[in-house]
Amino acid sequence: MEKQKSDRSLNSSSKASLNVNLKDMGKMVTYSTPNNKANIEDVTKELHCQLCHEWFTKPVMLTCSHNFCKACIEKSWRHHQKTVCPECLIPCQSKNFIPNTVLERLVMRLKDMPLTQAQPQCPEHGENLKLFNKQEGKLACFQCKDIRHSQEFMQITEAVQIYTGKLTTKQTQVEASLKELQRLKSVQEEAICAHKVICVSCSLEKGIEVLTPRDFNSRDLNLGKFKGPIQYMTWKEMQAILCPGLCLITLDPLTAHPNLVISEDRTSVWHGDVKQMIPDNPERFDSSVAVLGIEGYTNGKWYWEVEVARKTKWTVGVVRESINRKGCCPLTPMDGFWLLRLRNSIELKALDVPSFGMVLQNTLSKVGIYLDYDGGQVSFYNAEDMSHIYTFSSTFTEKLFPYFCPCLNDSGDNIEPLSIIHPFGISSDKQ
Repeated sequence: MEKQKSDRSLNSSSKASLNVNLKDMGKMVTYSTPNNKANIEDVTKELHCQLCHEWFTKPVMLTCSHNFCKACIEKSWRHHQKTVCPECLIPCQSKNFIPNTVLERLVMRLKDMPLTQAQPQCPEHGENLKLFNKQEGKLACFQCKDIRHSQEFMQITEAVQIYTGKLTTKQTQVEASLKELQRLKSVQEEAICAHKVICVSCSLEKGIEVLTPRDFNSRDLNLGKFKGPIQYMTWKEMQAILCPGLCLITLDPLTAHPNLVISEDRTSVWHGDVKQMIPDNPERFDSSVAVLGIEGYTNGKWYWEVEVARKTKWTVGVVRESINRKGCCPLTPMDGFWLLRLRNSIELKALDVPSFGMVLQNTLSKVGIYLDYDGGQVSFYNAEDMSHIYTFSSTFTEKLFPYFCPCLNDSGDNIEPLSIIHPFGISSDKQ
């Protein structure tokens, strides 16, 4: 009996001792991890490729026992045209290497372990973020607290408990409000249903009283009102509320390049071979074969369409009033140009920075141009189906004008004019 008690006492003592040691070991592991950060970094550094400095990907071992990513060593050999080890410069005959599957499995296990993950650090002081700043609502380090001498800092675990409690309280309040709203909704729906039943009954009763056979007589219908040009009448009614509607734009001859010919109604322009003897006023283009619309815009929304069918090249869009009209200059938004151009019949490009190019798959016959001055937007569309082509976003500070460039006629290959579509469908031919 004495021996059994002694054994039990010894076992209990051993277990207690073991528990204490395990706890102490746990504390040692828990608190020694940050101190061993340098050792962990040394270990993980050995598992990084010396060429790309990243974790090994499909590592291979050379005959000199050095390891590299398979893609990295092959790229190095192609670049230097030498099959040598980049680390020790020992030649590798016939580009020999073997897959290092052991190293690959080791990397896959270690790189996702918590000890190897980088902890978030303070961007100002480079220390680990272990505090929460209540005033600024963001994480901070101990050095932030020392500098600010503020009492608004707390441990992250404490902050999590506090804000979790607040969130739970808010959630309970929202759920209670939602429940009350659902109850009110049900009451309201029942009231609406009851009201509908009463209303339908009273309509039926009054209708039966006032309805006479004469009301069914088709001879009393106004044929002019119900069988007239309905589509046109509807369009006339809608025209007053369309915003923006199709603008009527006319060209300004004072801005036209001397080689440009403008139609009598000033809605079409094309390039002529003969340079006209006209004054070189400040508004006129002398290098770009371009012309502006006569009306400028300083606010509002505007939309117009330009017919470009059968042309091999052209440029259209919107420009600032203060653009350089003499000589050549960059046609970019920074210089006051928001333009779309066509070259070689199919090469379409928005002259943005960087530019946006595309190859036309279908014929582009009409281009729609939309200007929202206050919204800072210039957009281009295929006016046949209103499919979007490109949008510029800018801030406008001065008057803007429509811009038209039919380009050179190229000995007749590009002789067709740029024609502004009239809002009422009246087209303009060459005069």
